[in-house]
This record gives sequence, structure tokens and C-alpha cells, in this order.
Amino acid sequence: MAPPTNGNEYKNVTGWFLLPGKANERFIYNVRTIRNGGYSTRGVDVVQESDPGVCFTCICSFKKPEKTSTPSIDVRPRPDLQHEFGAVLDNKQPHEHQEMPGVDAPWYWEFSKRNGGYTDPFPGLHLQKVDMDAHNSSKPPHGLDHRNLKYYSIRGEMPSVEEDPNMHLCAHLYASDRNSLFVISNHLGIGNDYSQMGSLSHTVILHGTAEELDMIDRRTGKARWFCQEAWTGGSRQGRGTHQSRMWADDGLHIATTLQDGMVRLATEGQEGKPGFSPEAMIRQLEKRSKL
Repeated sequence: MAPPTNGNEYKNVTGWFLLPGKANERFIYNVRTIRNGGYSTRGVDVVQESDPGVCFTCICSFKKPEKTSTPSIDVRPRPDLQHEFGAVLDNKQPHEHQEMPGVDAPWYWEFSKRNGGYTDPFPGLHLQKVDMDAHNSSKPPHGLDHRNLKYYSIRGEMPSVEEDPNMHLCAHLYASDRNSLFVISNHLGIGNDYSQMGSLSHTVILHGTAEELDMIDRRTGKARWFCQEAWTGGSRQGRGTHQSRMWADDGLHIATTLQDGMVRLATEGQEGKPGFSPEAMIRQLEKRSKL
């Protein structure tokens, strides 16, 4: 069912999160062919064993590269992040920034302090969050011009891009959605005053070839660090948008993302939805830390 791939196809995926998933059950992926050819397309529906209802669905497209004989343009931003965000990057190496918290919200920061700096490790990836206060404090208070920077790199070993290019692409997809909706609540000053937050849809457009998205530096054999620059386009009627651009270690623009999320404010005197509100998540973390 998967299209033939050497990793150099340009990929686009949009997924819709329809139902909460159960972490203790298998996810079953049903893939269907929509179109083959130079612009191959697949549809994916995901269910779990105890519930036949589709909990996630997505459309993936794979476009073959243009022929070298075909005229084309290649214009992409390639900023100098150290120059643009010098006040907060301070010439630090990516790993020297603080580890990204398990949940990027004020209540979790306080929970972490009370528990010796504990944070839930993120499987598969190292994630380091840049302290953006010096940059964002100079921007208008509405938060729409605020920025969030995070660096990401793989944990452990990974097959080479020649062996499994899709594994490298998946690492970028995985990183693109980490703590994304908390960019909305933090930049718009919501803080802990939300009752429910969750992804509704997520789009990722990968601009790079497999070599440009390679998580491993071919010269040194060491893991490469990539950077995601994120912001919010605003929030209204219980929804908000998270937008981002993802940069390679040489500043090349490798991906663009857009996420539509549910961001519901808390009602005074009422606890939010179980499992989604700060109060419910604090209880889960305290129980886990005791275990």
C-alpha cells in the first residue's frame, strides 16, 4: 500500500484527531490508496481494539522531485538564528539550553520545582527549550509577535537515511507537535486558566530531501540538532492556531506546520475535563511520581 520511496519525495501530511487514544491498547492503521503516480496519495484511518470508531485519520501525499532538466526555482529562507535571536541564544550550543518540560505550562513548572526538577523524558528525541523572555518582552503584549524556539535531536541510534529515510522524516513529524498548543496559552497569557486543550488537526509540509532531513551528520556520524520556531496566529471561540517553521543546523528551511487546536478557558469554581485540565494532570503526575 505504501508508495515506492527513496526518501526524496516531497511529503505533505494532514491529520485529524477525532477521539482520545488509549495508551494501553494497540493502534490499528488501515491504509488505502487514493492515487499512484508522480503525486501519490494515501488515506489512513486509525482505530483501537476496544472501539471500532476512527480515532485518527490523515491524508498523506508524496510528490516526486522535479527532473533536473525541468526549469524550477529553489527559494527558501535561510536565516542566521544566532543573529536574529542572539539575545536569547547567547552563543549557547543546543544541548546547553534547558530540557523542555513534559508539559509547558506554569503548573508543571511549579510541579517540577517541587520534585527536584523532574520532567517527563520525551521518548526518541532530546528537546531543549530556549528561554525567550528577553526576546518576547520587547514585543507587544497581545502575544501574536512572540516566538518559541526549541532544538531537537535523536536519542540513541537510528538507521541511516539510506536504510530507512522514512524514520528520519518521522522524527521531524514527532518533534513538530511537542507541547505545541501550550505556545498558544503561554503567548496569549492564558497560563493555567484552561479547562481543556487538545489537537484538532495538524499539517506538516516537508520541503527538504532525505539528505537535508537526515538526523545524523554524515561527516561526523553524530546526531544533528534542528530548530523549530513557533508562534500563534491567535485564538477565538475555543480554538487557536499553532504555526511553525523548522530549520536545519545550517539554517535551511526544511518544514512548515499549521495546527488547529481546542483551547477552552476554565470556568470559575469548576474543574475541567478529566485528564485534560491542569488539576487532573497534576493528580496523575503526583500518582506517577509516588510509583
